[in-house]
Amino acid sequence: MRKLNPNQEIFFRALHDIQEEVIQIALSKCKCKCSCENIEALLYDVTYDTIFNIMELIDGYAKDNLQLDIIDQDSKKSLKENIQLHDVCVDFIKS
Repeated sequence: MRKLNPNQEIFFRALHDIQEEVIQIALSKCKCKCSCENIEALLYDVTYDTIFNIMELIDGYAKDNLQLDIIDQDSKKSLKENIQLHDVCVDFIKS
């Protein structure tokens, strides 16, 4: 795993927690006849792809005319400092 500053670590752990929460909510609502394991795998794939693409957007790879950043309000430092968000999310988010 990459070396992250404390705020980067908190950010990616929060993304992980969000993914886990929305998948568990979706599974609890699952009333279909297909296997819950198949649905769970699908949900992880969909949420991973969504989060990864959002991180690419923030990193500046999705839209040339859109430059975004995530700034910590206390330190005023970018969470992108010394990392690419989309590269790091693979260490935290299940696919």
